Amino acid sequence: PAQVIEQLTAEDEGREHRQLHLIDAAGITAGYTGSACIDWCGHTAGPNYSVAGNMLTGPEVIAATAAAYEAHANRPFAERLLLALAAGEAAGGDKRGKQACALLTYTTEDYPALDIRVDDHPEPMEELKRLYARSLERFQPFSTCLPSKARPAGITDRAIIEAEVERFHAARGGAAA
Repeated sequence: PAQVIEQLTAEDEGREHRQLHLIDAAGITAGYTGSACIDWCGHTAGPNYSVAGNMLTGPEVIAATAAAYEAHANRPFAERLLLALAAGEAAGGDKRGKQACALLTYTTEDYPALDIRVDDHPEPMEELKRLYARSLERFQPFSTCLPSKARPAGITDRAIIEAEVERFHAARGGAAA
């Protein structure tokens, strides 16, 4: 990853205004924060994760985000990201205030496993949490039945779909979040 960042930033005339962080398939990270990024700006990394930001209230935002991500290693990936984002916001977040946030995850498919976005909202993090909880009710359990590379036709049998929804909720310890 470090060589990739070096190559990409060397060829970018606007590199001092950008941030770039990578994680390779082995979990090795590398990060770059240009000198012209707006303060506070920076990045940190740990095993299989990288956190970066600019226009933040201070370094505590990055530290809180990383700490929350590490502290919730036992949670589902999307939930872990959501908890990390919320911790960063609680630590001060964006110095311009709150307006938007998003949660986008991919698995092995060409389409997102989860794509939740909140724009122009007075409490975007709370709205993102609400929408994530709603996605747990039906969408996330149902999404395992969607067409995929492994199963191009998906699952259409409603009994199997309902069994998958029940299995999902049982694995989470009961009803949807």
